[in-house]
Amino acid sequence: MTLPILAQPPARPPAERPDGDYLLAPFVAQVAPAHRELVGMLPVVDVNAAALAGLRAVSPASPPCRRAVAGLMLVDPFLRLRDATLALAEAGVSGVANYPTVQLIDGETARVFDSAGAGVAREIAVLTAFREAGFETVAFAASLDTARAMLRHGPSRLVLHPGLALADWRERAAASLAVAHMIPALRDQCDTQLLVYRPHGFGPELDQAEALADGRVWVAD
Repeated sequence: MTLPILAQPPARPPAERPDGDYLLAPFVAQVAPAHRELVGMLPVVDVNAAALAGLRAVSPASPPCRRAVAGLMLVDPFLRLRDATLALAEAGVSGVANYPTVQLIDGETARVFDSAGAGVAREIAVLTAFREAGFETVAFAASLDTARAMLRHGPSRLVLHPGLALADWRERAAASLAVAHMIPALRDQCDTQLLVYRPHGFGPELDQAEALADGRVWVAD
């Protein structure tokens, strides 16, 4: 299966599209392709304001929106769960994803974010709250440990994120290999659909991981 990331609902209803679902993330139209993954690390755009504004412009009777998964920045301290769930329900959206993700921050900075309640633990907690509110959840995970933690909270799909597309091809190859190694390890623990995210800048180095997975996720420009 495929899960394209779109800046707005598609023109054709899902019944006319072979793969149906899509991830709705209006912020991708506001950021250059090479910088999209940085949105989870730097305050360059208000992801959730763009998402909720886009949802308010959508009719709840619109068939394309009923197959949408909303991409939200879940560590945003100003994200009010009640407001978000109402906006999603009014637009007919039934799914939520932690996209963009804060997980690309690592080392000491990641520990600072965690201690401030704006790290991976917060992301998992808010995604779990959406699931408990009745929404389908699509979990992005950038490491094996985080993937396992996400799985404990029952997402319907798990998306493995290779990280930033660094200029050195060897770094991209190593990240892609790490994703490929995660897939068999996770299959032993769950029957959740495993997808591979292909950020801008990654090329054939991700082909092996995609061949092992159940599908792929990418920004459909």
